[in-house]
Amino acid sequence: MNYHCLSDLKKLIADSGHTGVNQLGGVFVNGRPLPDSTRQKIVDLAHQGARPCDISRILQVSNGCVSKILCRYYESGTIRPRAIGGSKPRVATVSVCDKIESYKREQPSIFAWEIRDKLLHEKVCSPDTIPSNLVYVEELITAVNFDKQLS
Repeated sequence: MNYHCLSDLKKLIADSGHTGVNQLGGVFVNGRPLPDSTRQKIVDLAHQGARPCDISRILQVSNGCVSKILCRYYESGTIRPRAIGGSKPRVATVSVCDKIESYKREQPSIFAWEIRDKLLHEKVCSPDTIPSNLVYVEELITAVNFDKQLS
């Protein structure tokens, strides 16, 4: 079968049932995460200063998808998609919480992804033991510190 243009191929892919073509002309597989290579390109373009709307147009990925991937990257430092289904989240131990609290005292404006990098670099955690939601841990520490100030 001969395809005379890219739109014919995209239409064929979209008609197969499991895949589709978004409004920007990008091909996606319904219910499946974006490939890691595309996720990495999104982060790389953002590091180069591209705006999410420009990244969206360049890579033919929806604005919402770009925003979600960048938000997750800034929060946790990972481009990997969340697990489909779900496993038990990794929680922070007391020693990890203490370390995060010391990072926050040293640098109150530190980002979650920076904390994650420090925990890994200083070997406080391994990639398998790092808490899955550092933002939540930060919020707990902030709440505890706020309660201490009120007492």
